[in-house]
Amino acid sequence: MHPGRILCLCFLVSMVAGCESRLAGLSDTELQDNVHECNTQSSQSPGFAISCDNYRRECERRREAGRYVC
Repeated sequence: MHPGRILCLCFLVSMVAGCESRLAGLSDTELQDNVHECNTQSSQSPGFAISCDNYRRECERRREAGRYVC
């Protein structure tokens, strides 16, 4: 594998890990507000859509833990 690809892969993995820990630190209200904004936007940029997917995954993680936030 090309060294640049390895570096890029490591960067992406660290970004995802960082996002997950940041999302875990959101209050329930902040998470609800973000999900609501995602659900009401008709056209989304690719970055916004990725953020929305991350918020939905955090909702699912909390739901599995017994916290029905969104």
